[in-house]
Amino acid sequence: MSVELKIERELDGLCALACLHLEADEKRRMARRLEELIKALRRIQEVDTAEVEPAAYPAALPVRFREDEVEPSLPPEQVFENTANRSGQYFHVPRIAGEEREES
Repeated sequence: MSVELKIERELDGLCALACLHLEADEKRRMARRLEELIKALRRIQEVDTAEVEPAAYPAALPVRFREDEVEPSLPPEQVFENTANRSGQYFHVPRIAGEEREES
């Protein structure tokens, strides 16, 4: 299987997961961009990092701490004053998990 065909198959899977539809020319352009990205990442993987210590941040920065201070919470009336979608002490939002995508 050619690299280009493999990338296009992976792209098909990603588009299905993201609920995207790409036209054939868009898919070819995207596959070329992904191939360029993969080549760049392979070059990065070739860099010898055996002597480099892992770091959480690219630069050493001083740690700035502040004292924790207990502050009162906002009253519910103030929290909900800008919404009409309220269910008791909770925000009411539409359910999105598990819904099927509507075909247009």
